[in-house]
Amino acid sequence: MKNKLLNIYYHVLAFFARKYLKRHKPYIIGINGSVGKTSCRMIIAQTLKQFLNNKIIYTSSKNFNGELWLSLSIFAIETWDPTFLCVVKTFCRVLWQGLFCKKMYDVIVLEYGIDRPKEMEFLLSIAKPQIGVFTAIDAVHSEQFGDPSKIAHEEVKMIKGTTEVAFLNANDTYATQLRDHIYIDTFTYQTEGHESKANIRFANEKFVLWDLEWTIGVEFDSFINGVEYKIHTNLIGKSNYGYIGVALAITEILMYKRWRSRVAGRGILNLEYELQPGRLSVFPWIEKSIIIDSSYNASPLSVRSVINTVYNVQQQLFPSRKMWLVLGDMRELGDWTEREHRLLASYVSGVADRVFLVGEYMNAHLVDELQKFGYDMNRVVVCIDALDAWRHIRHMLKESGLECLLVCKWSQNTIFLEETVKMLLSNPVDEKKLTRQSGRWIQKKSEFFKA
Repeated sequence: MKNKLLNIYYHVLAFFARKYLKRHKPYIIGINGSVGKTSCRMIIAQTLKQFLNNKIIYTSSKNFNGELWLSLSIFAIETWDPTFLCVVKTFCRVLWQGLFCKKMYDVIVLEYGIDRPKEMEFLLSIAKPQIGVFTAIDAVHSEQFGDPSKIAHEEVKMIKGTTEVAFLNANDTYATQLRDHIYIDTFTYQTEGHESKANIRFANEKFVLWDLEWTIGVEFDSFINGVEYKIHTNLIGKSNYGYIGVALAITEILMYKRWRSRVAGRGILNLEYELQPGRLSVFPWIEKSIIIDSSYNASPLSVRSVINTVYNVQQQLFPSRKMWLVLGDMRELGDWTEREHRLLASYVSGVADRVFLVGEYMNAHLVDELQKFGYDMNRVVVCIDALDAWRHIRHMLKESGLECLLVCKWSQNTIFLEETVKMLLSNPVDEKKLTRQSGRWIQKKSEFFKA
C-alpha cells in the first residue's frame, strides 16, 4: 500500500513538473551513466555559470536523481523528508510552481539516475534533454539489473531520447556501440588520457601545487574539435578533464545556438570548481600528511580511477611520500561482487605501501587475492569498522613518523569511513566538507556504531 501511494505521489509531482517545463521552456541538459554523473553535472553547470553570467543556470546542489528527485530538481527543491508534513508542503509548492510561478532559470542540468528497469522511461516522460551526456557503464547496480549489459540497455534510453546533441564517452564500450544508432549531432570525448581520436580530448596533464602543500591543481591541454585550450584548474582526475572539455563544448553550443556569441578568452582558461563532498577532495591531515577523500561512493571503475589518479599525483609531486589506501566494500554488484573485489588486487599491490580494509567483501576477496599476488601481508590491516580503522591509522602514522598520502574510497551505508577521515583531519573546520554530515546521517551513524 505504501509503495502504491508513493508511486501516485511521484506521478503527481511529475505531472506538475511537465507543466512547469511546458510553460517556461528552459534549455535542458541531461547527464546519465552508472558512474561519474554527479561530477559531470556539477562541472557542466559551474562552467556554464562562469561563461553565461547573464543567464540563470540551475542544477541541484544535492545528489538528486531518480523518479522523485528529478521532479524536485525541476522545481529547485533541495530538501525533502518522508514525513507527512513535508509531503503535503512539497505538493502545495509544486502545485503553485507548476501552474503559476515565474521562470526560475534559463538552463537546467539534470541527472538521470536509475536503479531499476524501466525507470528511465518515466524520467524521460518528465523531461527530454536537448543535450545529453553519457558518462560510462560499470557493474554498480548489477544487484538490481543482473549485469552491466542490462544496465546499459536502460541507460542508453536517455541519449536516444535526447533531441539535439549527444556527447558519448569514447572510452566506454557501450557508448561507442551507441554512436551508429543516434540520429542527432554526436560528439565523442575522452576520459582515460591515452592517444584518442575523440572530438574532445586532453593531453599533457601536469599536477601543480597552489599556495599550500595540500592545494593540488592541474594544468592540461584540451582539444575541442581541433581548437586548443590551455586549462588551469583545481580539479584532479582524468575523467574530470574530459568533463571539462564537454562543458566547454556545451558552452560554445549554447552561446552560439541560443545567444549568437562565442566563449571569450580562448587560450589559457583558469577554471575553479566546487564539487560535492567525497569526490577527490584534498585535505591537510594530522602529522603533516594529506588525505585525498573520494568517499561518496565506490564502483570498480571509480576505485581504479582514484588509485591511478593519486599514484600520478604521488609520482609528480610527492615521490618521497608513502601511499596508504583505505578501502571499504563496493556495494550493489550482485553476482559480480567477488570478481570485482579480486580484480582490485593488481591495482592495489602495484602502488600501495599500506592497505586498510573495512567490510566483508574487501576482507575476504581482496585479502585473499593480495596473498596470491605475493603482496606483503604485514602491510595489510583488516579493520572491524571505521572507528577501528581510525585507531590503526593514527597509531601507525605516529609510530612511523612518515608523511603519507591517504587515499579513501568506499560505498555508502554501514561502511561510513568518512568518520575515519573526520577524526584524522588537521583542521576540524573541514568536517563540513565531508560527505553524509547532515543531522539525519549523523544520527544514523551514531546508532550504527553504538550497535
